[in-house]
Amino acid sequence: PTKDTIACVLWNNLYHITGTDIVKALQFRFAAFGRPVKTHLHKKFEEGVFSDLRNLKPGVDATLEDPRSPLLDFLFKSNCIRTQKKQKVFYWFSVPHDRLFLDALERDLKRESQGLEPTTMPNG
Repeated sequence: PTKDTIACVLWNNLYHITGTDIVKALQFRFAAFGRPVKTHLHKKFEEGVFSDLRNLKPGVDATLEDPRSPLLDFLFKSNCIRTQKKQKVFYWFSVPHDRLFLDALERDLKRESQGLEPTTMPNG
């Protein structure tokens, strides 16, 4: 539904995904679930997901890549990232994809119940 491209990259025998691609995957899941992310609240949605991703630790769930590392260079040339600044790149199988979806949904439903504008809108 979102027409975004999401990359999962095999590097040093591990599958990697960027934080940006995790957000895109969640946006796709929300759209498929019938609750697409509102365009004007995309940043708010993204902030919540990136906050959740801070719980994934380098060396265990991710690799902390130095600027212009070979992996970041590859991801940049493949249009997976916009900058080659120091950043975490996550191990695909360490990312709790379902938990991230449920946490984002719970955050949104809580916003709704508090009378705040949710970042997603139910279809229909």
